[in-house]
Amino acid sequence: MIGRRFFGSTYRLPAQFLHRLSRVMPSPTSFLRPLNYALGLSLLTFSVGCSPFSGEPYPGPDKQAVGTWGGAVTGAGTGAVIGTQVSAGTGPGAIVGMGFGALFGMFSGLGVDLIEEDELRRVEELEYLRQVAWVQEVLAEHYARRMELHPNREIFPADWFFESDATKLKPEAEVLVRELAYLMRRRLPWSRIVVAAYNTSADPNSTYARHLTKRRAEEIAIGFVRAGIEPRRVLTRPQVLDEPILLDPDDWPGRYRQAIEFIAVDN
Repeated sequence: MIGRRFFGSTYRLPAQFLHRLSRVMPSPTSFLRPLNYALGLSLLTFSVGCSPFSGEPYPGPDKQAVGTWGGAVTGAGTGAVIGTQVSAGTGPGAIVGMGFGALFGMFSGLGVDLIEEDELRRVEELEYLRQVAWVQEVLAEHYARRMELHPNREIFPADWFFESDATKLKPEAEVLVRELAYLMRRRLPWSRIVVAAYNTSADPNSTYARHLTKRRAEEIAIGFVRAGIEPRRVLTRPQVLDEPILLDPDDWPGRYRQAIEFIAVDN
């Protein structure tokens, strides 16, 4: 028997009762166990939610959604384990863990999105500058050659703009069209511009040749309008010829069987 004195009398507690009470009451260190689990698993949730994605950057806010779901799932598991330690593994613990995990995942995914979008923007800018430099070099060479062959006309081989019999601009030709439009806006700010597309055919009434020249002239005209030239100033002229519009003695004879010419009127 163990006793304590209260108000001058002694009250004794049975030893068996005290033994059972000690088994029911947690020790002081046991209160720290859930906190340890919470801290460790929260760090795990945060690290999973914030882990960067490997591989090449690609556009789109996809990492934010992936981070949200990944963080929510991991947070739910974390909350369930923490909740088990505090007898709430199937309810509040899992819900709270899911909420915090989703928040961590969403913000970390948003951060990865912003970083990758900035990197992609820089890559695109460098690629565009590279293409502009290539276009300037090509135009400089062509200008020198034009002065020898046709100083008063701006004729280009069609393969600068299109593949074999294609009617869509090549990717690098889009930059070329923008640069040509820029030069024309500076040199001819008020003139109308005719986009003439030529194709050589043994049959001047060939339906295919007419369709090809018409679509090519329209494609370049659309490119000029997108580059800032007023639509009313851009005209098209498809033409089917029986022989190349130009012969370059230093090039193969068929180089200008398909050609593009820009003609300024009202200047």
